[in-house]
Amino acid sequence: MRLFLFLALFAPVLATPAPLQPGHILVVYNSNSEDSKELAEFYSLMRKIPTTQIVGVSTTEKATIDRATYNKTIRDPLRQKFTESKWWTLSKDVSGTTIPSQSHIRSIVLMRGMPLRISRSEASAEELAKVKQFGKNTEASIDSELALFGVDSYPIAGLIPNPFFKKDLPFIQSNLDLIYLVGRLDGPTQDHCKRMVLDSLEIEEKGLWGRAYIDHALKGGGFAIGDQWMSTIVTQNLDAGIPTVVDRQKNTFTSHYPMTDAALYFGWYTYHRNGPFLNPRMKFKQGAIAVHLHSFSAEQLNNPAKNWSAALIDRGAAATLGNVWEPYLQASHDFGIFHDRLLKGYSLIESAYMAMNVISWQSVVIGDPLYRPYKKLNETLSDFKEDRDFKAIRLAQNRWADAKERQTNLTQASKKLKSGIIQEHFGMQELEEENWEAATESFTKARALYQNPADKLRQDLNLVELNRRQEKHGEALIILKKAQDTYAYLPEVKSVDGLITILDPPAPPPAKKK
Repeated sequence: MRLFLFLALFAPVLATPAPLQPGHILVVYNSNSEDSKELAEFYSLMRKIPTTQIVGVSTTEKATIDRATYNKTIRDPLRQKFTESKWWTLSKDVSGTTIPSQSHIRSIVLMRGMPLRISRSEASAEELAKVKQFGKNTEASIDSELALFGVDSYPIAGLIPNPFFKKDLPFIQSNLDLIYLVGRLDGPTQDHCKRMVLDSLEIEEKGLWGRAYIDHALKGGGFAIGDQWMSTIVTQNLDAGIPTVVDRQKNTFTSHYPMTDAALYFGWYTYHRNGPFLNPRMKFKQGAIAVHLHSFSAEQLNNPAKNWSAALIDRGAAATLGNVWEPYLQASHDFGIFHDRLLKGYSLIESAYMAMNVISWQSVVIGDPLYRPYKKLNETLSDFKEDRDFKAIRLAQNRWADAKERQTNLTQASKKLKSGIIQEHFGMQELEEENWEAATESFTKARALYQNPADKLRQDLNLVELNRRQEKHGEALIILKKAQDTYAYLPEVKSVDGLITILDPPAPPPAKKK
């Protein structure tokens, strides 16, 4: 224990960005839904948002609405409320367009019960003449459209560049009063939404500790940008001292993959939830950030069996990102930027908008917009009763810049603590460095140290990944078939069955005689 007190004593304390305050938030609910109103009151109470900044609009509870309904029941009532409450000052820009030049409100959070998306409508010939790309695409998420609700006469066809994209400063210091950061508290049930808020509040005080899982999926070709986002996150996690499991195969993680201690998840592709999320035992760690890149990941938010956003929330995620219509890859959230800004201490909503290059488009941000999962990433921590091994890795990363010195000290800690977590962390680092022999040794040691059978199984799967990267499919199959017998009693053994099918597919059935 002395080692960890030493680590905590010398871990640097770095300044975090000036956050959005409760007074910057407007809470919007559907006044035709008692649940929506109740959730608005609950969230405002939990975040101490002034009651004067809770607004109900009378709109439909349908998820998809047309443009006229959006304008009449959501946009126009909010414009009127902002003017009556003197929440903004409207001015003309150089082109004569009316825009908000000053605004008391900086972020809007929509409650469950509010519509989700605007359907496609015909754009005028005059508007189409102004649009260079995606001219037929007038559909959008309600959230992304509201980002510009104070601006008059912008094109609804196509997309609008986001002026906050790639910024690395607090939104309240950005001088971007013409746009609003819009998110939503939404999910399969009212209880899911309340749990996300409570988890966010608790983890902000405790810090988000756990393992990251990156489903790299290696699409290549025209999808290379998505691969790059995933690789960026892996590098960021290595630098931050966040243990990370990386699957670099074309398939997603196999069914029932043993995804324990999952605090972060980034993956792609496939239309509906699959892999680890089919296992009813799988639960994210409290406060987890989990995102799956797919064109229709947030097409609906009520059914956890469909798409991805609802499924991730149902498995315990506190926050996720998604798309309600086809966004096209180049107009999706840049996961690398999103993760970087979270690690720097920005809020969920700021990080998401810094990562999105367009607005008036298809994206949604689901969760408490004020949530800062890494508010305590670099703070001195001396309490190692909970998440001890994860904290040791993070603090060692901060304490020792020299990799050899850091590994020496962590190796000592792993022996004293009998830590499979630390040994697996070594193995994943060595795997990314293609140090095959060292990684094999680390995963083997981790398997012996872990007590949980699902964690032990994952070490065999790590060794399978190691062999697959070397094109040693025969060795991988030997490991899998042994694991199939050893862990036959575990639900997670389905992940083994899936990999065997991939590496050694069954022979096709004999052709029927004519």
